[in-house]
Amino acid sequence: MLKELLSKKNLVFDGAMGTRLQKAGLPAGHLPDEWNISHPNIVYDIIRSYVEAGSDIVQTNTFGSNRIRLKKYGLEGKIQEINRQAVRVAREALSPSTILCGSLGPVGDFIEPYGDLTKKEVQDTFKEQVEILLSEGVKIFNLETFLSSIESMAAVETILELGGEIIASFTFETRENGKFTTLMSETPEKIAQLFQSYPIVALGANCGTGMKEMIKIAAIYRSFYSGYLSCKPNAGIPQIQDGQVFYTETPEDFAQGTKELLNLNINIIGGCCGTTEKHIRAIAEVILQK
Repeated sequence: MLKELLSKKNLVFDGAMGTRLQKAGLPAGHLPDEWNISHPNIVYDIIRSYVEAGSDIVQTNTFGSNRIRLKKYGLEGKIQEINRQAVRVAREALSPSTILCGSLGPVGDFIEPYGDLTKKEVQDTFKEQVEILLSEGVKIFNLETFLSSIESMAAVETILELGGEIIASFTFETRENGKFTTLMSETPEKIAQLFQSYPIVALGANCGTGMKEMIKIAAIYRSFYSGYLSCKPNAGIPQIQDGQVFYTETPEDFAQGTKELLNLNINIIGGCCGTTEKHIRAIAEVILQK
C-alpha cells in the first residue's frame, strides 16, 4: 500500500503529538497514550488538524503503548484498551485519502548488550502491541525515535513476520566533532548501510534536531541509501524562557527546508516535537507545487 503510493508521489507526514498534548494540558510525568482513553477528543482534534492541513499519513497515539513502557505507569493492564482506542480515535479523524500508520517507539529499556533485555523479550513486546494494532486494521508501522539498530532490527523482523509494512526511523544528535550519531554512537551512514538490504518501505530520521540539521542528515542518508526516505524534524531545538518551553523554527522555515529535502529526493516529510498543523500545511503546500 505505502510503497505503491510512494512510487507515484511524495507524501506529507503528520506533526507532533506529545508537545501538542502538553500544550493542551497533559501533566508532566503522565503518559500521552493514556489520553486515548481519558481525553479522546483532544487526541482526535490534533490528528484531525493534520488531516485538514494536508497530511497524507497520520499516526496513532501509541508511541509508548507497549507493555514495558506501560508498566512504568501502572497501565500494563490497559494495553488492549489504549491501543484499540488509539486506532478508533485516529480513524474517526481520517479523510478518505489519508493513510493510518501505527506509531511504535522503543520499548523503554535497553536491549543486550547495552541492557538486560534479551532480543526475544523485545520481540515479544513488539509482537503483542503490533498484533493488537493489526487486529484493528493497521498495516503500516512507523518505528520512530529509535536509538539502536539492534532494537530496531528486532522490531523490523517481528513486524515483517506478522505481515506489516515498515518505516524505520532513528534519532540523531549533533556531537562536538560536528558528526551526527544516535545515542548508541551509530552514524546515519552506518544505519543506511545496515538497512539497505532490509525489506522496509522507508528509512527515516525524526526528532533530535531541527530542520537545518535534518537536511544534513538527509543528505548523508541519501548518499548511502537508494530506497525511500522519511524525515520528521523538530521545530528547532527547544528553548526555555520564563519557565516555558518553546521551539524557534517557523512554518516558513519548514517550507524552505521542505524544498531542500525534496531536492535531496526525500520522499516523506513531516514534523516532530514542537510542530503544529501550521508547519504541516507549509510542507504540504510546497509538495503540492512540485
